[in-house]
Amino acid sequence: MLEIGEKRNMLTYLGDSKIVNKRRLGLFKCDCGKKKYIRIDGVEAETTKSCGCMRKNPYGISSCEWELLYGVYSNMIKRCYNQHSDRYYSYGARGIKVCDEWNGNFREFADFAVKNGWNKNLSIERKDVNQNYEPSNCTFITMKEQARNKTNCVFITINGVKKCVAEWCENFKIINAKVVYARYKRGIREPEVLLYDGDLRELRSR
Repeated sequence: MLEIGEKRNMLTYLGDSKIVNKRRLGLFKCDCGKKKYIRIDGVEAETTKSCGCMRKNPYGISSCEWELLYGVYSNMIKRCYNQHSDRYYSYGARGIKVCDEWNGNFREFADFAVKNGWNKNLSIERKDVNQNYEPSNCTFITMKEQARNKTNCVFITINGVKKCVAEWCENFKIINAKVVYARYKRGIREPEVLLYDGDLRELRSR
């Protein structure tokens, strides 16, 4: 039995219910912002996951991609507000929030995402990793680019140019990034030593 305020997938039960054609319908609020009476048994069995917006959308993208976009939205909310999320410590615990415009309104987020070039190969990224999820601070990038922007990424400055380890290794094409990270963990900080393509014992013998 659903409790008032309980959420299943995109639907939050608001408590009001009625019988129509011998079926018990409940009033639900969908993450897209719409309120609608929906069969309660379908929501409980999770065969009904939304008000219907997951099957059709105004952007012409497939239902599969629409569901993937909802996954982006849902995960964003979880890491900011769900203390049981394995990524909460990097987001909610640091005070990172989702703006009022998006929090509780998937359709507003989807509108921003589609208009700003989101596709199934891109991930949401904050331009300033110490600020909230909001339109002025978000963009969509590849997973490879996002990995380089993580707060735990190691950056090296060479001749005034700052890049993460992975990018320098790609530029030079001479050394595995894992080797550089291992050296960094051992306390080595000099760029010419970190990025040396060879056994460091060779440097000591010079």
